[in-house]
Amino acid sequence: MDLTQFQSVDQMIFKLGMEPDKVSTRLLTEFCASGRFRLSLGDFDKQYVDGPDDGGIDFFHVDGKRLFVFQTKFCEKPKNVGLTEILHELKKIKNTLTGQNPNKKISDFITAMHASATDDYASLEIVWATTNHVPENVSVAVQDDLHSWRKSLGWKMTIEFIPHDYRELEGLIYDCQHGYVPYTGKRVLHVDPTECMELLNHGLGAQAVICTVNVRQILSWFPDSQSIDGFLQKNVRDFLGEAGKINREIATSYRSDPSWFWYKHNGIIMFADALALDRASGELVVRNPQVVNGGQTLKALYLAYMKDGKKDNDACILLRVYRLSHDFGPGYKRSLQIISALNTQNKINPSDLRSTDPRQVRLERLFPRIGSYRYARKRSADLKASANTVTMRNLAIRYHVCSKYAPHEGVEGKVEELFEEESRYNQIFDEGAINKDLGDNHIVCKYATCWSIDQSIKKIDFPTKKTNEFFPLLKWFLLADIYSKLWSWKQTRFGYNAAVWIQFLQSTPFQVALNRYSRTAVAKGAAMIPGYEEPRAFLKRKEAADRFKIQAGTKRFSAEMNAALKAFAKQYELMS
Repeated sequence: MDLTQFQSVDQMIFKLGMEPDKVSTRLLTEFCASGRFRLSLGDFDKQYVDGPDDGGIDFFHVDGKRLFVFQTKFCEKPKNVGLTEILHELKKIKNTLTGQNPNKKISDFITAMHASATDDYASLEIVWATTNHVPENVSVAVQDDLHSWRKSLGWKMTIEFIPHDYRELEGLIYDCQHGYVPYTGKRVLHVDPTECMELLNHGLGAQAVICTVNVRQILSWFPDSQSIDGFLQKNVRDFLGEAGKINREIATSYRSDPSWFWYKHNGIIMFADALALDRASGELVVRNPQVVNGGQTLKALYLAYMKDGKKDNDACILLRVYRLSHDFGPGYKRSLQIISALNTQNKINPSDLRSTDPRQVRLERLFPRIGSYRYARKRSADLKASANTVTMRNLAIRYHVCSKYAPHEGVEGKVEELFEEESRYNQIFDEGAINKDLGDNHIVCKYATCWSIDQSIKKIDFPTKKTNEFFPLLKWFLLADIYSKLWSWKQTRFGYNAAVWIQFLQSTPFQVALNRYSRTAVAKGAAMIPGYEEPRAFLKRKEAADRFKIQAGTKRFSAEMNAALKAFAKQYELMS
């Protein structure tokens, strides 16, 4: 399922209401489960068990010691759900989980659950996914019932009732729109109540807890380094590498001088959907924690933690946890302002703050659907631009150059201004165009065309020293020229769909034609540079763009592409 397809719960209800009951129930379950766990369709199918004799369970999932069962209720006209209705369905689930109502589809899950029942660190979440409203008092009463049931069975693992009702669905849609998937679940930290401060601002809908925690408690959440990524989704950058001086010093301080670690470090800041501080027990409970400051630190510390064999370490850290309202407008902008203000060790660029924009998240999902592409919307040490890896910053400057025919601005290279100025950003990443249903002329196809040309012309070896010398500057002129001609040619000459268009762009006939045309075009471009002027200074002016456009030949380009298409069509028909 495309998790970015819904803009609100009302829109979701309208769309799902057009489907038969079984389909709408399945789609709602798939949205909720995929939004929490980032599941492929195949994985969802294996865990979806709705049907006759399902024992009240529509879906199950196991994540280590965390177990989940879903019961889904779709309603076209949302209403308040009463306690009696939920307890009636809950009785079926209880019977299934205790083996009184056998369900062969989930036998392995039941076995795993019983194996975890006596584990203090295990948990079972019963998720009530519904478009209805579950009142707070009903939710509390259901939780009390489950607590009594667990106690009567002598089970040690926690069992919780989690309503995914109308209000929570709004939050889930918000998370999916901004790329905050998967859900990181409930986490419990043990703190010293005398070293905690809690702030509540009901007017702003904000809450914060500031405390000291042992770093090892947070590091123990992660089975491996890669799993930390799920907790960095609201961080506007990915890990920038462990080789940096700051990260090396953090790891050294943690290992060699743990008693002073708290005093020498800024701390970690998290956002959470909910948080509760119990001073009597010294427990801080956070739901869906996301690290928005200290992500680089966390990765660096985890590597040191693993090198030490996860051994005990007394290093403590200052932790701040914020709960903010889910809000697509002011709330989202406020969260970015907080992230920007609190990140001081590594500079945050305007492009970083756009990395969780819903438009960028949708592009991340659209690119793989038209070809073997990966869209990297965040800066990362592990992801570099390549033929199949499209990076947001590089795409922005290239598409701006192509769509506005502004190669001189490519030479100038002011990438961050494209993200800082709202009008420029909106021109490059047009929200309406990105949100349209995917088709052969969708803007993502234009992005892919621009990217493919850029990656292809990089491989060209020009015959003279002068053209090779000037190519790093002239490539922007060649890119803009080829894009405008190629997209125009596509509309009249190319009769295949978007997926085949991408194959054509990556084919040998296209590359050969591009090489022949590019050598002539770049030679003309090199010849137009005045001998009395510094090349970069001349090519940064619009005059250079206008002069290159006049010299480039449209007829020759069309002839080259027609020949390439003819050769490609023969290959494609043979392969088909």
